[in-house]
Order: sequence, then structure tokens, then C-alpha cells
Amino acid sequence: MARESIVVIGTGWAGFTLAQKLDDKKFNITIISPETTSPYTPLLASAACGLYDFSLAEEPIRRKSKSFRLIKAYVDDVDLDKKICFCRPEFKALKDQKFEIPYDHVFIAPGCTNQTFGTPGVAEHAFFVRNVHDAMAVQKRLGDILEMASLPMKTDQEQRDLLHIVVVGGGPTGVEITAEMYDLVHDDFSKLYPDLDGKITIAIHDVAQNILTAFEASLSEYALQSFIKRDVAIKTGSHITKVEADCLYTKEDGRIPCGMLIWATGNKQVPLVEGLPVLKSDRLPRILTDNRLRVLRPDESVVDSAYALGDAADVQGGELPTTAEVACQKAEYLARAFNHNSWDKAFEYSQRSTIAYIGQYDGIVSGKSSWEGAQAWLAWRSKNLMWTRNWKKKILISMNWFLNYFYGKEVARI
Repeated sequence: MARESIVVIGTGWAGFTLAQKLDDKKFNITIISPETTSPYTPLLASAACGLYDFSLAEEPIRRKSKSFRLIKAYVDDVDLDKKICFCRPEFKALKDQKFEIPYDHVFIAPGCTNQTFGTPGVAEHAFFVRNVHDAMAVQKRLGDILEMASLPMKTDQEQRDLLHIVVVGGGPTGVEITAEMYDLVHDDFSKLYPDLDGKITIAIHDVAQNILTAFEASLSEYALQSFIKRDVAIKTGSHITKVEADCLYTKEDGRIPCGMLIWATGNKQVPLVEGLPVLKSDRLPRILTDNRLRVLRPDESVVDSAYALGDAADVQGGELPTTAEVACQKAEYLARAFNHNSWDKAFEYSQRSTIAYIGQYDGIVSGKSSWEGAQAWLAWRSKNLMWTRNWKKKILISMNWFLNYFYGKEVARI
């Protein structure tokens, strides 16, 4: 009997997990994505700040032990009735050579892109932290502004303007990149660049009235006070109106010079998700599914053989967060259901502890029990190891932490 064809759209947490968990002896699996690697997003801030090599912050999709077809392309549309994906190659030189991929079942998990809210200049001048390429760009820019500020013709004010780093977004991503940068500046760059000591400043801007709003109020306040004690400026209620190469503008403070602006706020759906004629949530918006992750039509009927997961989707009435934890649990649920042809149980999300690193061996943990301090930092480190999907990377990351302690980071040798 011919094996059924499965198409997986995307190679983020959801798509990557499906690619590894689906039974390739039972199904013909095709993965379509513009990327051939999957980033470990919780590790990107650490990699950008030199804690370990960038190769440890992503995982190749292809495996010698897995039999599937990986196509480096975008899916522009899906005909949910005829069961066809309409695709175009990721390569610019081939962008007009479109093709079609039929399927028996499709898993829609293309992830999200950066939400700039239409703010002028963000796409052109801001840095992001969504993948390893982004993290590399952040590290390079950080090195560049330090070297430019070290040039002898730079005035004191020019140095301070160049060395002002702005992070937009007070969620876990923005907070953790701020924390890692503070550690790098405080522990390493203050010694590597003694003439610039005290001139490097970091500020978090967020339109909300607090940072880490997904955490309990007491933990959010703890993080806020920890940053303030370390002279990290927290600009809540900040409305950014424009970004230029060397500054940003806010309604509250006008022009603010900066050498680097990192945009770590907001998700926006990719064009594929925006264009699909299916039921969607009001916020973001996300594809709505039933409790078995089947895509729903606008009349709430089930689309045959179409499933959605990851940041692009939500369970109707569930309002689940757009996190790696949710994406992985959904992918594991679908893989089990398909591999064993068992649909008796509906998907149920198991809430895990939420952890954020706030710098200087300090962190916060929110869950069944909540705490902060060095123990939370250790929990954050442990969870970093948990996210990696193979023992080789777990060992290499642990070795990097050990070697960094004795010999310094790659960007700041002892």
C-alpha cells in the first residue's frame, strides 16, 4: 500500500520537532522551509554575547538517520480543498520558477516574522534576534561600535552616543539580550576597553508600563529593580515614532542617539498565514484549530487533513502563548497521533515553569512555585541545556561554560 504524503511547512520549534518525531517509514515526508537549520531561540542572546560558538545555537534539519525531503523554499499559498502547496524557491535568482507540491496531510507551522508596527526605519536600521544570522549581526555591530568609539578623534560625547545600546521590548527576549550584554560590558569590556569604561550604557524601551508582564507582578518588579540598581535604564511607556541609523525618536523624549538598536518585540504573521481563508483569532491573528489541532474554516467546520501549530496557530478558546514549549508539545502530540493512528485524546497543554535571566547570575522563575536569585539562574542554565536536542551539543555547551570561566569568552579572552 502506498504511503501517505505529509508536507510540513516551516522548520521552527514545531516544524523541526515534527520532522524528527514523525515515522519516516510510515509516511513520505516533505519539509518546505526557507531555512535548512532550526535556531535554539533561547540560546541566541548568549551566542550573540560570546558565550559559545554560533553553531551551538542552531540545529541542522537534515539527518543521516531520517528519510525525508527538505525543500528550501517559501510556501505562498495552500489550496486546502485540492491539497496542493504553491511554492517558490528561497533563492533570489530562481524566485520566478514556482512549483507545486501535493499532499495527503499538511502541517502548517511557518512561524512568525518581526512585527515593526509600521515604525519608520525599523526594518532598515534595527537589529533582531530571531535566528543565528541575527545574533551574528548583533555581535558584529557591538564590536564595531566599540572599535569606532576607540578611535582617537572621537569626542567624549560622540563616544557616549555611539556606545548607547537600546533594546526595544521588555519581554523575555529583550530582557535576556540586555542581561547578557550587561554581563559582557561589566565583566569583560570594562577591562578590554578601559578608556571606554563607564561610557557604555544600555536602555530597555517598552510601550507597556512594566517589563516581563507575563510573570507575576512581584517577579517583574524584582527584575525591574535589579536592572535599575545596575544602571540599566528602563523606559516603560515609551512610544517610538522613528528609527534612524544613529538614533531613535520617542514621543516622550524626542531624539535619542544610539549606536545599536535591537528590536525584540512583537510577532507578525507571515503572508501565507495572513492569506489563508480559515478561522483566525482576533489578536495577532493566528490560525484557529480544534483540540486535535485541525484547522477550522470560517464557519468552524474542520478542514480535511490540515493541521496548524507553532506561533502561527492557536487552539480555539485556548489562548496559548507563542512559546517554544507550546510549539514542541503540539508537535509531539501530532507525531504520536499520526505514528500510532490514535486520536482518542485531545491536545492538552502542560504548563511548565517560565524562566528569565536578568544578569549577574540572577534570574526569575514563575510556575507552580516562584523564586528568584542564583537558584533561578541555575534553573535557566539547566533549561538551556534541555532545549538542545542532542548530547553532542549539550556536552559542547557545558564545556564552553567551563572554559569561559577559566579562560574567558571568545570575544573577551583572559
